[in-house]
Amino acid sequence: MPTTALRRTDARRIIAFIFCCLLCLVLAAAPCWGAPRKKGGHAAPAKKEHKTAAVQAQAVPQIKEWGPYLDVAYELTYWDKNEIKEWREKRDQEIGEPLASYIATWNGKLMSGQKGEQPQLFRDRDYLRLAIAQTVDYLQSDAPESLAAAAKTMESLKGKASMPEIAYWSGMVKALQALERDDAEDFVTQVYGIWNGSILYIEKNEIATGATSGSVPTNTPFYYRNLINLVVNRAIIARKLDGLNALGPLFVMMNDRNLGEKDSEGKYTKTLVQRIVDGLNAPDSDRYRLNFTVAAIESKRLQQVASAKLDAEGMTEGVQKTYERARTYNDLCFKWAAGPRSSGVVMAAVDYLDMTSFAIPRLADNENAASYKFFSTLPDQEGRTALLKSMAIFNDIAPYSAGGWERAGYQSRELYLKSSHRLWRAIMELALWTGDYYLVKLNTTQDSQNIQSYATSMQMALNSYLNFLTAQQGRGFNDVIPDSAYFGAFEASDKVSYAYRKVSEFSTDNGAYNLWFTHRLLSAELFPLSLREVRQTSATLKKDGRYNLYLDYYLPLASRIKQSPAIKKWVGAQRPETATASLAYITAVDKLFAGTATADAPSDTQLIASFQSMREEMQRNPDHPTHNLLKLFYLEEIQKSSNFTKLVKEPNRLDRPF
Repeated sequence: MPTTALRRTDARRIIAFIFCCLLCLVLAAAPCWGAPRKKGGHAAPAKKEHKTAAVQAQAVPQIKEWGPYLDVAYELTYWDKNEIKEWREKRDQEIGEPLASYIATWNGKLMSGQKGEQPQLFRDRDYLRLAIAQTVDYLQSDAPESLAAAAKTMESLKGKASMPEIAYWSGMVKALQALERDDAEDFVTQVYGIWNGSILYIEKNEIATGATSGSVPTNTPFYYRNLINLVVNRAIIARKLDGLNALGPLFVMMNDRNLGEKDSEGKYTKTLVQRIVDGLNAPDSDRYRLNFTVAAIESKRLQQVASAKLDAEGMTEGVQKTYERARTYNDLCFKWAAGPRSSGVVMAAVDYLDMTSFAIPRLADNENAASYKFFSTLPDQEGRTALLKSMAIFNDIAPYSAGGWERAGYQSRELYLKSSHRLWRAIMELALWTGDYYLVKLNTTQDSQNIQSYATSMQMALNSYLNFLTAQQGRGFNDVIPDSAYFGAFEASDKVSYAYRKVSEFSTDNGAYNLWFTHRLLSAELFPLSLREVRQTSATLKKDGRYNLYLDYYLPLASRIKQSPAIKKWVGAQRPETATASLAYITAVDKLFAGTATADAPSDTQLIASFQSMREEMQRNPDHPTHNLLKLFYLEEIQKSSNFTKLVKEPNRLDRPF
């Protein structure tokens, strides 16, 4: 019999159809900001869409109000200012109402309503959307009045502060206000308030609803990124706010979270968090200090950028600014380190020395560029200051060799020694690169005034290193000095002797000449295998009628090489074939020094070539075993009272008879 009543199955189909229609409408109205990351780690709206998606979007009516966008604003508030500005301008055009107008309109409605002028009641969502809009405006403009307005609007919702979404935005506004006041204590409180009062609840809700299993979208990655950006970029990098070490555990917890980044996006945030966690636990740095760790990461990043740009672009204003920014964060490392001589301070000193050493050889085009003031100071003022500062650090940490290295933050004595050696080598490299810089100038000028000026600058840099090494004698901390320090001293002395030789040509007394010979002899003592330089010295002395100096100082050195206990001990520790070859070399060197080489001995050319090859290998490899031999050989003599040691202390004694 016909009836108008619906069967149960028909009702289910109609309800399902209606639900699907409503779901489609909701999905059509919801904005989607699943944007890729820009180079450099900043998020950006997608510039292009897939063709099919673009076609589908044409059939969907665009949103004509700000509300739905503001509901999910947490998806973009970790972007940088320019990206937020770009997104905002596109939405202004799309919606047909600028965000500023939305803020003005709703501020008028809600604030006047609070005064009783309008009895109309408004939803808590209206207040929250206005506060979010004001916060977005602040993040894009840094206008303090927008942040103050957001705080005032959020005050209307303080009775609902236990709601995770409201707790998040309330905490975000208060944290930003703390940044404006440079109030580190309140900032830390607000950040942990966001974590404990909002994000952890959002996490639990997503777990309960299956979001973490992938059945529904997860929003927590955006909250994580916002918190990371707030602490790292806004508080430490931009504001340089001190006193945030208590937030270190937050990043340890964050390291285990899914930050929602795809491989195609570069995983910038994940990499940053991992580096911070690694830095907080680094065994040879200042551990558990968030401020120091972030400054060190940023300094290192900018150093790498500056070095790459300097090689690619040459000297430009942009490269100079990058170098200056790198130095700013390097200075913050010193400020935020655990102590004036902590392991972190040593690391920061090495980083700056290395950065300066990289730049100095690339300053050849800088003479006529007055605008590059920072680069102009590197070889002289900046370089000298960096050397003296780093030498003072080394002198203060050297006693830790006898105990106390753990007080500097090192987990083991081996790590302490490794760090000390690295600092020494960085000091040595900067001194040598500075010397090379002035050596090039010295060789490309004929003006006597310039020769004197360049030689003086060169001598100051290289003698500072030689004096630094000499000052370590008698301290009893030889193990903190790397073996390669003595080969570096040979290179420094060799260059200094050349500078004195150039100056002596314009001198009316023997002062510069005596210093030339003294440093030539010192070079031979430090590296007696430099046969080419020995022969050059011999020829110069013969030409100058001073060959007696060769006989008085070089021949005793040749005999000492053959009789040295240090050399005999080293040879005895080698394999038989190596020992035989080494003894043959030592015998040949002895005869070449004396000028009595026999016909069956290796030729000068062969010997010089073989030792030159060793010399280049030692320059490349600070752990070359011959470094240890040269160190032992030099220390064996420098502790005695001999003609050589007396001459080093008083070069002008050459003008007096024995």
